[in-house]
Amino acid sequence: MENTSKFKNIFKTLLKNIVNYLFPPQCPYCEKIIDSKQLLCDECYHKIHFIQAPKCYWCSVPLPIETDTGEKMLCAKCLSKRPLYDMARSVFVYDHFSRLLILKFKYYDRNDLRHILVHYLLKAGNDLFDKTDLVIPVPMFWLRRLKRQYNQSSVLAELLAKKIHKPYYPDVLYRTHHTETQTHKTSKERKQNLKDAFQARHVELIQGKRILLIDDVLTTGATAESCTKVLKKNGAKAVYVLTVARTVKK
Repeated sequence: MENTSKFKNIFKTLLKNIVNYLFPPQCPYCEKIIDSKQLLCDECYHKIHFIQAPKCYWCSVPLPIETDTGEKMLCAKCLSKRPLYDMARSVFVYDHFSRLLILKFKYYDRNDLRHILVHYLLKAGNDLFDKTDLVIPVPMFWLRRLKRQYNQSSVLAELLAKKIHKPYYPDVLYRTHHTETQTHKTSKERKQNLKDAFQARHVELIQGKRILLIDDVLTTGATAESCTKVLKKNGAKAVYVLTVARTVKK
């Protein structure tokens, strides 16, 4: 049995080396050849604006101060009105560079990028996983999903759930109707656009549970709050939001 296991490991390593030789890994941004252990080339990695402390304890937006005091500091928006969700975390600032990576993943059938994105989600959401009971994605309306062939949030949520060993329920939350794209809409327009857009089913799966909600971008928080409202209305104990990127006002 032990010899069989060793043989399998040797075979996997050999196969991986052959694949890397025939199809050398490339940086997803600039397509430069990179080492198999790298996710991005060094040049592109240093162009990414990772969200780091000091940041808002609730929504994770970077704070305009230089020193992290270690306290649970809040941004002006959260001080004024606490979000419906219990906590949010994001990997990157949503800018030209991170937008390119997300667009490739969403619209150009680059499902291979899920491994890179989940790698960074695991780091950004590290303080949420012990609190989490189950993982769900922000849903996509069935007609849009049919056209695009996959929901990028579902792809990320499924892989992340496996990595953190939590149940994954892709169909608990669903969209009731098609909504216009949120791009270029004001905060008020986004909330109106999402009015009654989400509903829950199989609510026994979420009652009393702490839910990790996965999406690609957190902008005004309208989508996250709409989903949270429905989940808590149906018995969820807490909702944590984890996204690849979030917008930051300059």
